[in-house]
Amino acid sequence: MDSSKTKELSDAEWNERFQSIYQQYYAKLCIYATSILANDEESEEIVQNVIYKLWEQREKFNEIENLQSYLYRSVKNLCINIINRQKIEDKYKSEAWFELKNIELHAIEPLENNNQEQEKKLYEAIEQLPERCKEVLLLSKFQGMKNKEIAEHLDVSVKAIEASITRAFTLLRKMMNNPKNT
Repeated sequence: MDSSKTKELSDAEWNERFQSIYQQYYAKLCIYATSILANDEESEEIVQNVIYKLWEQREKFNEIENLQSYLYRSVKNLCINIINRQKIEDKYKSEAWFELKNIELHAIEPLENNNQEQEKKLYEAIEQLPERCKEVLLLSKFQGMKNKEIAEHLDVSVKAIEASITRAFTLLRKMMNNPKNT
């Protein structure tokens, strides 16, 4: 079919064509993506994105020589992008975890050494934290609750709890090292 005939297709005809492509390839592409990522939800999202992109660029549809190769290659490339992004995220999470533990050690250490002046400064700094950060920090470090327990208690995600704790320790470190800026 040449380009001029492609442009003449009505929306209904395009819908029918893409519904056919969806029915023919969706399940196979999901299985393929899952074999790379081992995550059904991400795999489905990738396949939906690839098919949607094909729909958005329908005016270029006839430039695709081999539709099956195009679809599989597109899915593979998006899977690789996700894997690379996850590696970067894991690296930063690991670095952030070590930094958090370092901050925690230095922020909580005065309490363990019974240094009253440092302890007083720490409690003053904790009181200046944003309300959610303070609440999460107190539940975590002073009541000994696990992140999952705090998340359930506050009806938020575990990631939100981790972010609040990280922010709390970052702010505490700044306040403890530079109390005049608080």
